[in-house]
Amino acid sequence: MRTVQFSSVGDPSVLEVAEGVAPEPGPGQVSLDVSHAGVNFAEVMFRRGQFPVDLPHRPGLEAAGTVRALGEGVTGLSAGQPVAALTLAGGGQADVAIAPAEHVVPLDGTLAGLDPALAAGALANVATAYGVLTSAGRLAPGETVVVLAAAGGVGTAAAQLARRLGARAVIGAASTPAKAGYAARFGYDAVVGYEELAAEIDRRTDGAGADLVLDSVGGAYRERITPMLGLFGRHVIFGNAAQDDVSFEGNHVWYHSSSLTGYNLGGVAHRAPALLRDYLESALASVAGGSVSVDLTVLPIQDVAKIHELLESRASTGKYVLDLRR
Repeated sequence: MRTVQFSSVGDPSVLEVAEGVAPEPGPGQVSLDVSHAGVNFAEVMFRRGQFPVDLPHRPGLEAAGTVRALGEGVTGLSAGQPVAALTLAGGGQADVAIAPAEHVVPLDGTLAGLDPALAAGALANVATAYGVLTSAGRLAPGETVVVLAAAGGVGTAAAQLARRLGARAVIGAASTPAKAGYAARFGYDAVVGYEELAAEIDRRTDGAGADLVLDSVGGAYRERITPMLGLFGRHVIFGNAAQDDVSFEGNHVWYHSSSLTGYNLGGVAHRAPALLRDYLESALASVAGGSVSVDLTVLPIQDVAKIHELLESRASTGKYVLDLRR
């Protein structure tokens, strides 16, 4: 069995495609024969040591394929059934992966025929966009939404979902004009550079400020968000691409009559599995129904380090998926 892994933290060169033993499902688990696996920025953060993981670590948070075997107590699934699954413990980027049964979504009914590459590429990003906008961001109809990293997998999904959820205006920020032009295809009213964002928000809101800012970028720019918020605006943090963090005093939200909140996919999975299941099913349904478009780049497993380089250098757009059939 092939698997992506790294034995030490560092730059993308620590990644390798190694041979391993196919895992067996334990109680409440399902094993998958993986055809496609998504690549997420979270795996970049694991690889460079932002979050502690046991070494060697096998990355991969989402996969699609067919059911290989069922662990004790698992019902409602059968061997050979097409599925998509979150593999939040890692290991999704392998020929065989393990997932908790509650994180496995059958690709049947309205999801029948959904391209497994698309299922693998949509599951984590679109589900995260749902959670960030609704449970964390509390988006209400008529509000203005701002999305940092507008050209990324979550950003492009969030723009489309915000529109479906009734946002009055959706504004994106991107690091280059080329990425801004790319992101504009996904339903934004405007996509601008980070230095122009505050002025664009003022213009679009007549100086009232944004109701909701989605922030996966982090770094020093995170401190510049509060003045862009309107009265009772919400700053939702769900990532830290810059790797550097900033601190806020408790009085910060009091002084500005704003909110600072967060969303973590793993935390939701642990504390509210039924809610996460709703997000997963809604994410795949929106993609299968065509209301959310996901732009995929599908590459062989041997190109995983190249994908990490693109993600880390902020040269990427859309979503990268590994094809394990190659």
